[in-house]
Amino acid sequence: MKKQLVLLAALAAIGSAAQAQDSYLGLGLPGLYTLGYAYPVSASIGLRGEYAGGLNVNKDGNQDGVNVTGTFKANRLGAFADWFPMGGGFRLVGGLTVNDIKADFNGVGSGTSTINGKSVNMTGETYNVQVKFPSTTPYLGIGYGHQKSDAKGFGFYADLGVMVGTFTADTTTSLVSSGKATQADVDAQTQKIRDSLGSLSVLPSVSLGLSYRY
Repeated sequence: MKKQLVLLAALAAIGSAAQAQDSYLGLGLPGLYTLGYAYPVSASIGLRGEYAGGLNVNKDGNQDGVNVTGTFKANRLGAFADWFPMGGGFRLVGGLTVNDIKADFNGVGSGTSTINGKSVNMTGETYNVQVKFPSTTPYLGIGYGHQKSDAKGFGFYADLGVMVGTFTADTTTSLVSSGKATQADVDAQTQKIRDSLGSLSVLPSVSLGLSYRY
């Protein structure tokens, strides 16, 4: 968090000579909260930098004979350019995000499961899967707010868009060393997970909250 605050402070210092600039705070997904800085270059163009993060969810369950502990976390830095085509608050957004978005599923077997179409006794065995979003992705979206104005004080902003990228998956397991499954079967099962994730080529993003112009 400290590094993100330093980056946003640096962006604010660069734009300190501007007649009007925004700091903003909001809620959304995939980051739970958003902290950002907006610099309106002109009536039609604006630049923004933001940090979105704080989401960390844990959930336990049982899936096909495996007791699973799942953890999902999402943090990202973003640099965006806003275009105001109609001169008001509506804007089109393009940019780049640097992401730390992943889900870890750590499992210990308690029964029988299927690996690459084969029945396997999972009792006492580990089967862990990490699903990860790319570390750098383009961003496309729409939004409202942060337009150039001499009015100071509080305002409202909203953003809706997508980060363009596909989740990847990696597996670690004790099944091969214990002789209950071959590496080829584990690799084939991992590929099935990757194939199922292949259709998810974008990750939606939404944020809304308050801005302060000074």
